[in-house]
Amino acid sequence: MAGATDVSVLYVNDDAELLELVARRLEREDDRIGVRTAESVDEAEAVRTDHRVDCVLSDHHMPGRTGLDYLRSIRENGDDVPFILFTETGDEEVASESISAGVTDYVIHRAIGDPSPLLARKVLSAVEHERAQRRMERTDRKLRSLASATDDVLWIFSADWQELHFINSAYETVFGRPTEEIRSDPRSFLDRVHPEDVDRVTEAMARVSDGETVRIEYRVNRSEEFEAWVESRCIPVTDDRGEVDFISGFSRDITDRKYYEKSLVEKNERLERFASTVAHDLRNPLNVADGNLDLAREEHDSRYLETSARALARMDDLIDELLTLAKRGATIDDRAPVEFESLVRSSSENLLLSEATLEIDDSMTVRCDPGRTVEALENLLRNSVDHAGESVTITAGVLEDESGFYVEDDGPGIPPTDREAVFERGHTTSDHGSGFGLAIVSQIVAAHGWEIDVTEGPDGGARFEVTGVGLDPTGIEA
Repeated sequence: MAGATDVSVLYVNDDAELLELVARRLEREDDRIGVRTAESVDEAEAVRTDHRVDCVLSDHHMPGRTGLDYLRSIRENGDDVPFILFTETGDEEVASESISAGVTDYVIHRAIGDPSPLLARKVLSAVEHERAQRRMERTDRKLRSLASATDDVLWIFSADWQELHFINSAYETVFGRPTEEIRSDPRSFLDRVHPEDVDRVTEAMARVSDGETVRIEYRVNRSEEFEAWVESRCIPVTDDRGEVDFISGFSRDITDRKYYEKSLVEKNERLERFASTVAHDLRNPLNVADGNLDLAREEHDSRYLETSARALARMDDLIDELLTLAKRGATIDDRAPVEFESLVRSSSENLLLSEATLEIDDSMTVRCDPGRTVEALENLLRNSVDHAGESVTITAGVLEDESGFYVEDDGPGIPPTDREAVFERGHTTSDHGSGFGLAIVSQIVAAHGWEIDVTEGPDGGARFEVTGVGLDPTGIEA
């Protein structure tokens, strides 16, 4: 046998001269092929015991056990090694039996001519096909092992949802029914969907079939006593022509998350009612104090009265911002696509920016809760005015990678040691600030699932970057 080769062939033939000739010709024909030889089936089995063999090339007419006998014994042992029957005479009965026994190919050895080009092509083709099959089987085993280890339902449907190509065992836990039922009737999972949600789910399925990626939350009745919440994410996979070939995705149980969200909403509602009551109780004596202060200032001119007036005004601001913090801090209303420039313009309407300059560098569509996003931007603008002065230049724009937006100013900036603390409630370095403005910004950003970071702008001022927004020209979240 030649040195190291990619494909190891075992050639079996009781004719020693022909054995050597074919082996040499095969190795000469393609240097990827190395040939081992055996003059009988028994000798061939011994060779396979001691050496790796990628393909068996065997004569049929041999004393004792024939090539067909050898093929049958190999296949009976569950061995799928490529087997090419290479015989001098064509025999329809032998050819038919060899096909039934699982032969890879059947080649007649002509008396005249060199068969090595044909044999080399068939050997290499058979071996590559078998290796590809093994790779696919290994990959399939790995994927199935991974699928069985996750709590999520992994699935693949045809483009019209009429055929189920794959589903893992987690379906039984999440939907409360055996996988055999959905395999026999792929759309039967709809039977478990809450009646009030079936139309929404069906409409979402149609959108995916049309090529749209969809995420949907809906209720599932696992039993008469138990109702669960499920989130499904569906991804259409297209072919070379851009048409939907199949639909893949996953479904997961989000019941605990939905219950947590519900309890959080209830908690926030209680907090808002409590804060409103406290604010009302505080404003009554505050109004009395403010009114009496005005009367006193009409009769007396004193810097102490001016100081008291500023203190009362700050108390009023504190009450407003405490109410804002208490209102739905961890939740947002439905998102809508809004132009970033429009959000910034709206946020500046409630601020006195007569001496300040507001520049909007770029704009794209943001999918957000418009009211709360405007509120966050308003607080960022106010922060610049409070800390950089009324003549500050504020710039708002879209980040270069379009992952979010920024607001920056040309003021003194925020020292690196203070950048983590600025979002804490009550933290302020301004004589006029309440310390709640940036805390509100952080809360609104978190409620959207975004992230905010403070850094230094090109002019040394404060720069706030909000990322994870998922900006794109169509207004769909990335």
